[in-house]
Amino acid sequence: MLPIKIALISKTPKLSFAELSKVATALTIQVRRHVAPIWNVSATVEAVEKNAPPGYWPIFILPKLPPTEGGFHQTEHHQPYAEIEYGDAWSLSASHELIEMLVDPSANRLVAGPELKVSGNTIVENPGRRVEYLVEACDPCEDQKFAYLIEDVIVSDFFTPHYHDPVKSGGTKYSFTGALSEPRQVLPGGYISWFDPAAKKIWQMQYFGKPQQEDLTEEYLHSLREHLHSSLREFVNRHESAKRMENNRPSLSHLRADADIGRLRDVRHKALKSAGERRGGMYPLSRVKRKRKR
Repeated sequence: MLPIKIALISKTPKLSFAELSKVATALTIQVRRHVAPIWNVSATVEAVEKNAPPGYWPIFILPKLPPTEGGFHQTEHHQPYAEIEYGDAWSLSASHELIEMLVDPSANRLVAGPELKVSGNTIVENPGRRVEYLVEACDPCEDQKFAYLIEDVIVSDFFTPHYHDPVKSGGTKYSFTGALSEPRQVLPGGYISWFDPAAKKIWQMQYFGKPQQEDLTEEYLHSLREHLHSSLREFVNRHESAKRMENNRPSLSHLRADADIGRLRDVRHKALKSAGERRGGMYPLSRVKRKRKR
């Protein structure tokens, strides 16, 4: 399998190349150790100063995203790229977009399953109706509550192929961290999108505060007229970006005050820095000792 090459490119002066390189290393570790064994993909992530070399899929970190422009895109030659907003948790957004690009580069992959609906304040399945879910590996568990650390870099949880299994089975892992515990589960702060082929409608199940099902069909048809060659995931990303702005929800790139992952990241950073300083101090002493023995 030829590895996919990802270029991490900063378009903001607030982001140093040292930090860009550190996150690129962490994302490569995430892909090789966590994503690849589960999804059978192969990729490396490199920090690039200006332009992506030929053959690379770029992820651009921008100082501010224009409305509805974040997330996944494709060039006129159908090559994937992503745009994310810089913030104190920008690595989480980069991890999210990276994983979804690798799992489904076409951004149109659909998998069948029972329809979801809201009953009371709970998301339940309707086994009598089959629909086709868009494969977005991070969306149902995208909230910062379910992120994890690689060294001191925040990265996204993601679902496994078992997430779209017909039924729940014991001992099965539905997301890398285990936050998802059954097929088609949507965690608080997440969402899932699907196409109903019988009704020819696009739906989304959202869990922002409380579960809510939204009909996106008219918006999707309008989007197709505006963006003729747009993928289904590009549309979903535009919709989600617009909803975030409408409801004053910050992007994943900006840590919320209630996000424990930010505090854990700071503790880990201090510990790593301290350990590095102690380890660095060992080498001059070793050289002095060797000189004295002579």
